[in-house]
Amino acid sequence: MKYNLISDPKINFKASKNLKLNVKTYFLSLMPSDLSGYNVCSMANKVTKKENNKNKSNCSSNCVAFNGNGRFDVVKNARIRKTRMFFENKDLFMEKLVFDIFKGINQAKKEGFEPSFRLNAYSDIKWEKIKISSFGNATIFELFPNVIFYDYTKNLNRLVPKNYELTYSHWGNWKHTNSQIKKGLNVAMVFDKRQELPKKYNGQKVVDGDKNDLRTTKNDGKNVIVGLRAKMSFKNIDIELQKNRSFVVSV
Repeated sequence: MKYNLISDPKINFKASKNLKLNVKTYFLSLMPSDLSGYNVCSMANKVTKKENNKNKSNCSSNCVAFNGNGRFDVVKNARIRKTRMFFENKDLFMEKLVFDIFKGINQAKKEGFEPSFRLNAYSDIKWEKIKISSFGNATIFELFPNVIFYDYTKNLNRLVPKNYELTYSHWGNWKHTNSQIKKGLNVAMVFDKRQELPKKYNGQKVVDGDKNDLRTTKNDGKNVIVGLRAKMSFKNIDIELQKNRSFVVSV
């Protein structure tokens, strides 16, 4: 099946992990930070501007978007084209996204899988705020109310529908992280991969987020820490840990 914007789970390493759960997850992969000329990660420092705002995350300089197929220019260029379409012709982009989701749902069900979608593979866009004029000014989630959508986010206090689950992504600001834990959100934390993932951290249960990518309370549980291993060199981990607000956690 060919898609305009989303990718088939079988060609995405992280998405393919969900297949063992009988779930097909389709990713929408935009170009991270401001590398397309448009910023898709409002809480991350802009790479091209060499931004160093202490109130933003440094994750953009070590983004996992450039691992795997993301190393290749053809993939980067495709992500740039999609990102520019989103900002420059949003109506057309959203129409294509709706049709892609419809095709993905049908394909997954035909193969005996439950469909799910992660629209912010490498971005942090508030999809719940985007109305689609050609579909009655509805949101994606209103058009597909019985479909699972999930994402990570660094934005606080987002109000989302029941079929869109968010896992807060810790980036070094403990005040923000603790506030989200108190609200009952699951929180993703990146741990030093040279250490074993703890079973608990700061009193919260830790689940292994690298086993699969399905960030839902049905899969992970509620009010847990989703432990992820740092996907960077030991040298870069050490550099990150030395920062005042490191997104990498050491135990």
